[in-house]
Amino acid sequence: MLQIALSARDTLRRMKFRVLTITAAAAAVALLAAAPQRAKKTAENDPDLREIRDYRLSMDAIQRYVAGFKAMMGDAKARACFKDSPPGNAPTIDKGEKIVNDCPPAVADLKSAGVKPREFLVLTAQLIGDVMAVEMKKAGQIKEYPDTVSPENAAFLEQNYAKVKALLEPVMNGGGDK
Repeated sequence: MLQIALSARDTLRRMKFRVLTITAAAAAVALLAAAPQRAKKTAENDPDLREIRDYRLSMDAIQRYVAGFKAMMGDAKARACFKDSPPGNAPTIDKGEKIVNDCPPAVADLKSAGVKPREFLVLTAQLIGDVMAVEMKKAGQIKEYPDTVSPENAAFLEQNYAKVKALLEPVMNGGGDK
C-alpha cells in the first residue's frame, strides 16, 4: 500500500515537473520566435539575441545548467516564485533576471550549482534555440544556421550532440532523473 502511494506521489511530482519544463521551454521558444517579428531583430541589432549567441557553450556550463535546473525544480519555494510569472516570459533578459533575483530560493539553488541567474536565462534560450537548429539541420529542414547560432556553438553541438542530448534529458523530463 505504501509503495503504491509513493509511486503515485512520484508520478504526480514528475507530471508537475514536466508541466513546468514545457512552460519554460514554450516561453523561451516564444521569446526567440517573437524576437525576429519585432522589427526583424537579429543577433547584430538586438542585445539580448547577441548575448545569447555570443555565450560559448561548454560541457561544464551545460552540466552546471542542468544541476541548477534540477535544483530549482526540486525546490517547491523556487517553483512557487515562478508560478504566475516565469522569467522566460519576460520581454528581455534583464527583466527575466530581475524575476529570478526576486526569488531567493531560486538564486540559492542556482548558486549551489555554480550558475548565475543571467547565465541560466541565457543558457535556457541558447540551448533551446541552438539544439533545435542543430536538430533541424541534421534532419535537412534547414541548410544553414540562423545568425542567432554562432559557428563555434554550432560546431560544439554537432561534435557533442549525443552527450549534450543525454545531459539535457533530465531537463526535458522536467528535472527528474530517469
